[in-house]
Amino acid sequence: MKKLILILIPFLLIFSCKTDKTEKDYLIKAYITGYFDGEVVLNKVRNGKLVPIDSLHMKKSKFKFKHVKITTPEMLWFVIDKGNFIIQFFADPHDMQINADYNNQGKSEVQGSKTHAEYVSFLENNSIFENKQFKINEQKDLAYLNNDTLLLKSLDSVSNSIVKEQIEYIKKYAYENNKSYVSLYLTLSNLTDYLKLPELEKIYNNFDDTLKTSPYYLELRDFIMTKKNVQIGKQAPDFSLSDSAGTSVSLSSMQDKYVLLAFSASWNGYSRKDNKNLNKLYKKFQAKDFDIYQVFAENNMRQWKNVIKSDNLNWITTSDLKGLDSEILQLYGIRKLPYYFFLNKNGIIITSGDDLNVLIPEIEIFF
Repeated sequence: MKKLILILIPFLLIFSCKTDKTEKDYLIKAYITGYFDGEVVLNKVRNGKLVPIDSLHMKKSKFKFKHVKITTPEMLWFVIDKGNFIIQFFADPHDMQINADYNNQGKSEVQGSKTHAEYVSFLENNSIFENKQFKINEQKDLAYLNNDTLLLKSLDSVSNSIVKEQIEYIKKYAYENNKSYVSLYLTLSNLTDYLKLPELEKIYNNFDDTLKTSPYYLELRDFIMTKKNVQIGKQAPDFSLSDSAGTSVSLSSMQDKYVLLAFSASWNGYSRKDNKNLNKLYKKFQAKDFDIYQVFAENNMRQWKNVIKSDNLNWITTSDLKGLDSEILQLYGIRKLPYYFFLNKNGIIITSGDDLNVLIPEIEIFF
């Protein structure tokens, strides 16, 4: 496993969308100690991204949004002072009051939301794992400075064990609290990156019918449907993307070869690290009907080309330059990078996963 679960403030992108007309209007007031005036943007979360739904200019440390549309409990974000201060909270279909301190982020008081109170309780219990990881990361920083590779490897193993414990805790919470919007949100935002499809479906099918109108439930349903289309034994969905020279290359054009379909990004450290192993794999088997089709989640053409050159990527590399909003990432249900699918000569998925070191032995048996 390659990353920690970030529950309190996950990395999100921002885009715009239309409001659901069936939602009702509520008032959300806030008082921010230590910050007098500035822009406030109210966001909701859709498909792992922040969606701005309203904005205003705060004066005298106070502001209020008068027509916030809420049907079911959901996570909202106040982005204040151009992102320097963020308030993340679960909003119920009620009027709400929020009190916060600009100099003490993460200690907001939210009144009028029972769902947020449940979320805070969950975070307090989850902090056990976060604190363990914090201590391990401190040791890893020191080991890195001392170039102690053996200790780093050992600490990585400990870190992965903590992540596994954390995942098990969230799984148990979601399954036991099947009427909870918090459980639904945590499943969508955290467990989709880690669970195999049968485990994820078990939790999804256990959710109570009262949650089925939640946008998070619908997103989870759609994600599961997408993942069903890219399971082992399925035909890999075909697509075409342009390489760095502007030439369109389809995945199906590579049939009659074993293909490693790699989803990566120039800005992703794990992807860059894996490029070294991809090079070794390519050099070892390229003469034996093996090839790589690499999809980069990029927005910057120059940065992408620089990585192709610096990492010596001599196979097919493509991108639609839409970053994490790429339709191809959505087609394959990619929510974290890097990720890999190994295809046989007919384009059938043989194996897949996010850990290249685990996949390499499975690939090598075919050559």
